[in-house]
Amino acid sequence: MCLAFIILLAESFRLQVMPNPKTTDKAKQFFGQADIPAKRSDIFDRNGNPLAISVDYDGIYVDPLVLKDKEKYADILSKELKIPRSELISKFYPKDTKKRYVKIKPILTREESKRVIPLIKDEKGFIIQKTPKRFYPNNTLASHVIGSVNSESKGADGVEAYYDEYIKVGGKKVFFQKDAKGRPVYSGNDDFLRAAEPDNTLYLTIDSNLQYQVERALKTTVEKYKALSGTVIIMDPYSGEIISLANYPDYNANSIKGPVGLSMKNKAIADVFEPGSIFKAITAGLALKYKVTDLKEKFWDENGVFQVANKKIREAKGHDYGWLTISDIIAKSSNIGSAKLGLLIGFDRFIAGVTELGFGSKTGIDLPGEVSGIVNKKGGKVELSNMAFGQGISVTAIQMTRAYSIIANGGYDITPHIVKKIVNKDGKETFVSADARGDLLIPTEVTKELSNMLRSVVEEGTAMGTDISGFDICGKTGTAQKPVHGGYSKDKYVSSFVGYFPASNPKHTLLVLIDEPKGQYYSAAVAVPLFRTIANMIIQNRSVAPKNTDAGAKTPPKVSETVESPAQTAYDPSVVPDLKGMSLRHALNILSDKWDDVKVEGNGRIVKQDPLPGKRSPEDKVIKIWLE
Repeated sequence: MCLAFIILLAESFRLQVMPNPKTTDKAKQFFGQADIPAKRSDIFDRNGNPLAISVDYDGIYVDPLVLKDKEKYADILSKELKIPRSELISKFYPKDTKKRYVKIKPILTREESKRVIPLIKDEKGFIIQKTPKRFYPNNTLASHVIGSVNSESKGADGVEAYYDEYIKVGGKKVFFQKDAKGRPVYSGNDDFLRAAEPDNTLYLTIDSNLQYQVERALKTTVEKYKALSGTVIIMDPYSGEIISLANYPDYNANSIKGPVGLSMKNKAIADVFEPGSIFKAITAGLALKYKVTDLKEKFWDENGVFQVANKKIREAKGHDYGWLTISDIIAKSSNIGSAKLGLLIGFDRFIAGVTELGFGSKTGIDLPGEVSGIVNKKGGKVELSNMAFGQGISVTAIQMTRAYSIIANGGYDITPHIVKKIVNKDGKETFVSADARGDLLIPTEVTKELSNMLRSVVEEGTAMGTDISGFDICGKTGTAQKPVHGGYSKDKYVSSFVGYFPASNPKHTLLVLIDEPKGQYYSAAVAVPLFRTIANMIIQNRSVAPKNTDAGAKTPPKVSETVESPAQTAYDPSVVPDLKGMSLRHALNILSDKWDDVKVEGNGRIVKQDPLPGKRSPEDKVIKIWLE
């Protein structure tokens, strides 16, 4: 007995430590392996409205050694999935005869699932695997902010790429047991092939209701003036939160097919332009900061032509402004006055000042693809004069928005950002954006004087007509010639307006930029009306209080804060509910498990639906809703 026990023990040791390869191969036949793709975290706007979600779709895989009647199923799947029969046959009879897990179609449409799954569900050779697919319920909304994913479910651009490590839950390999015939043994758990649930939820600073309205207004302006593109940025000047960032053309991440040209480029952070007159407020701020002038000193406008070395600087439209104070220089947008301020500051001090304000370096916004802009750090009086009125220096839209936000908040540095917070599956906030202001870059007294100058631009200068009743706006127009080889174009311009409001206590910084408008190109005709339209939208959406508001008056609620009646949440499944006026999020909550599919168009509140409210027909399995 002892001898027999020793022999058994030795054999067990040999099998464990030095197994026979043939025995190992046979054992492997009783286990299968599947690669389960990652499931990405949801992305919401600041109010909890969905911007990017992951939806599980059925996928079909086959075990060729178990599948019976291969010819029959080749005919069925070829017809239903539009896959060539020869391709299916090659999958059913693979060259590698040991291959047990062959992909047929990893993602089926909802309609394909309804047709195909009932036809193959009783055949043990097929494996139905749930595969998560990224879905953007609002199509093109905030496309340059949210971004997209590639075929491997990895973030390709936007927030999807920048925060990929927080959004993407790592894929996993699942090993499952098979029976004697090679069929998967589920052990009562039919979810073992399902992707892991995400660990985090991202909340952006974007207000999707406002974003939708901004995008629509921007598109209208770009198309009206047949411009190349347009950009709008709305920022909180104290926290750096980006309330809206829009570019047009845009794109739909749900259906990226073929070449998309420049429509996927986030021009707000990845394109540079010569700012022209909107940069003159920066020059004025540096002149007051370094105390090279004061509010009383007057500058001669040189009869509209100023000679600097071998360069002549002229006023736009042949103007001759006579004597100008620094406030007049900004209100009238004087090129010559700004050049003289730059010369007083001096080259080295001017470069140090604009560099400290962030020009020539990235703002640090949490989006991929940001560029630094170009600040020429070598030059003389000609180069300095040009930069002082916005030529010969290249900036990004986000840099200009940040600079004007610094003026608006009293001179403090801020970092623009898109993500507000990240919450884990236990409801704990694992990441919260730092909204704190940084160092004081411009003395607060100087920013107050600059605000007065920017008010004069709107009250009596180049942006008259921008004000909205009850809301004082500070801002600066810019109509900049685009640089071409050897000089500046005579017919290509960038029209811009950047400002903030209310003047006494700024809540929002707003930049509008239209690239190469045709016909009309001056900022007062192109950018200013769009700025005013969007400012109105901000006031209506975000409950900005007008000046001299009665302290006891009740402010209207934000659109996003409209309270929904609890009675609207529950309804009889045999009845089509009345969704009019609901938010998308609320509607999806009550429809998700009662309809096969919900199709969405637009953004905002629901204004129309199909089928209409009332008794539900047995054929009513898909509901479509329109939002505005």
